[in-house]
Amino acid sequence: GGRPLVAPTPEKIAPVVLSIRETTDRLFRRAVSKGAITTGDMPEFLEACADGLAQSRTEIGRPGKLFGNPATPIAFEAALAVSALSLLRGDTIARLRICPNCSWLFVDKSRNSSRLWCDMAVCGNRQKANRYYRRRTAAREVTNV
Repeated sequence: GGRPLVAPTPEKIAPVVLSIRETTDRLFRRAVSKGAITTGDMPEFLEACADGLAQSRTEIGRPGKLFGNPATPIAFEAALAVSALSLLRGDTIARLRICPNCSWLFVDKSRNSSRLWCDMAVCGNRQKANRYYRRRTAAREVTNV
């Protein structure tokens, strides 16, 4: 967090970023449905992350500084690859969820692992508003009969 990102021209970065995004989504969406990662699903994901890291010459992974020295810029695709790879931790996999409102993947960081939506301010409020509207509509129909 807070480290400056450096992005090359969109033509150079787009294929790598899209590949990381798509393979990450596929791998972890399957992991959520199965409760674990299947090793056969990993090579494509790992290759995409390797492509994101290939041109980077930065140091990462120091305790407390996952992305290395915060003062040194990091290539966007390298930061994305490191972020995607960090999802492989067992405690993170167990907390992956799919938002019932927007279908995005998210990591449930709540204390008791009971979060329902990717973002309470957006998806949570929409779901609550929809439930409220349905209850009010149902109540009006009962009183109008």
